[in-house]
Amino acid sequence: MVDSMINEELEKVLFDAVSGSISPKTIFIVGAPRTGSTILYQLMISSFGLPFFSNITNELYSKTPIIGLAVQHGLSIGIKTENAYGKTVGEFQPSEGSAILSEWFGGGHPSQDKSFEIINGREHHFKQTLATVEHLYSGVPLIIKNSWNCFRISYLAKALPEAKFIWIRRDIVAASVSDLNARISTKESPYAWNSATPSNVNELKKLLPSEQVLENQYEFNEAINASLSELDPSRKMEVWYEDLVLNSQYESDRVSEFLNIDMLKNFSKLNFLSEISDKIPAMELAKMQDYVGRDFRFDRSKYIGNIG
Repeated sequence: MVDSMINEELEKVLFDAVSGSISPKTIFIVGAPRTGSTILYQLMISSFGLPFFSNITNELYSKTPIIGLAVQHGLSIGIKTENAYGKTVGEFQPSEGSAILSEWFGGGHPSQDKSFEIINGREHHFKQTLATVEHLYSGVPLIIKNSWNCFRISYLAKALPEAKFIWIRRDIVAASVSDLNARISTKESPYAWNSATPSNVNELKKLLPSEQVLENQYEFNEAINASLSELDPSRKMEVWYEDLVLNSQYESDRVSEFLNIDMLKNFSKLNFLSEISDKIPAMELAKMQDYVGRDFRFDRSKYIGNIG
């Protein structure tokens, strides 16, 4: 209780340092699960020096994240490019900020229906936090990556008119294979659902796991595309995981131009991570490819980047 009161007092001091009205230029990475959002998040933090929610800030300061970000500001943090299905290791490594975001947006499933906008009465704190981060970091905007935000784009774009969105995309079969691997590796069951959920999740749960992950990818992509289509082109861009791997320097230049932020260094050259492992039998993979090939909704031209 005492710690909570102290944190609130410290937060007030930091908030009071921001005078006037500031419209945060927060950067949001959005993308369906297992499309490379975490590695892009890590690369952008490292290459542009952007402030971010760290693991310790998410764990200890979920109610007052500006305090954790103030602590981070005084540290020299080396950002790693390793992660395990979106999770990073290290107190000050990048976090999805799930505990923080739940303080503003709540939770529940299907998350597309139950957590798509701010909790009543929390918008001021949300905006004040983002604005104070930007002030603290001399005008450099906060970057946030969390899959639940894929279903909040419309709210975020309206509430933060200067925010920008980067949509990370990946070949739908490769992303689905990775998602199925994540279920088996982290939940020990191909039926265990990970992350945010679309409106029709209960219907999708009636399908085979290999079909669930493909349909989940489809629902995420449709939702993201619908929301981003409403925005001015200057506020959004697409990055394909395959392009990021094969031509990282070109992609880092594209992102720099989009954000109008100078790079400290180019994106690191990545190794192409094939996640078609023993956990996914060849026959199962063939079924997934056939499932996509038989359904006109999964037009591969919509789900593969211009590689190279």
